Amino acid sequence: MSGVSVVTGGGGGIGREVALRLAARGDAVSVWDRDPDAARTTADAIVEAGGRAESEALDVADQDQVRDATARAISAFGNISTLMTGAGYSRFVDFLDLTIEEWTSMLTVHATGTFVCAQAVTPSMIDAHFGRMVFISSLAGLSGSAGHVHYAAAKAAILGLTKALCKELGPSGITVNAIAPGAIDTPMLKLIKPEIAERNSNNPVGRVGTPADVAETVLFLASPQASFITGAVVNLSGGAYTY
Repeated sequence: MSGVSVVTGGGGGIGREVALRLAARGDAVSVWDRDPDAARTTADAIVEAGGRAESEALDVADQDQVRDATARAISAFGNISTLMTGAGYSRFVDFLDLTIEEWTSMLTVHATGTFVCAQAVTPSMIDAHFGRMVFISSLAGLSGSAGHVHYAAAKAAILGLTKALCKELGPSGITVNAIAPGAIDTPMLKLIKPEIAERNSNNPVGRVGTPADVAETVLFLASPQASFITGAVVNLSGGAYTY
């Protein structure tokens, strides 16, 4: 199959891997990232491999920027069929040291950013009566994480959005699912406290996850074969159940 995909956080890590694999299956991909060079590098790699891609440098929580980027993607490629929201960041702060600014920033990027992007692409999906939304949450959003309260809360908000939105958009042929990764081998993993990284890698599978593990899960959830899966949260952690 082929379609039109939007990937946020597509400049690196999980987002880049997802963008490359969506393009490999035939999708045209609009790569969104706050870093213009990173977004362009991913898009250029897709084009060099014979695919179709464009890049957008934007803030996923800025409604005007996101709406404009959505319009450009539709103009370039057609109705959007897949949205994968991978934009985000992580920072450990003890609860009593957590400022309102840090709390707000984390919720804005993860929760508000996911909402803004989903809302922007929904009319296009409704028009086509087909859509696949896959939101990247975290194992921290399921289990909580000490020293990571704002991150866990933001990722948990994405899970609530997933479960509510699937009910509203299901009649329009749109599925909405979330993935809750544990420790994944990306630059963000280096920011995790060593004891947490060790606990996440000491899982039944016996290894840290890879961006490819996440990307393959995204591709399945974004496929016609997953048409009866919506409102699901995939615990992609190698069997770990706490962060």
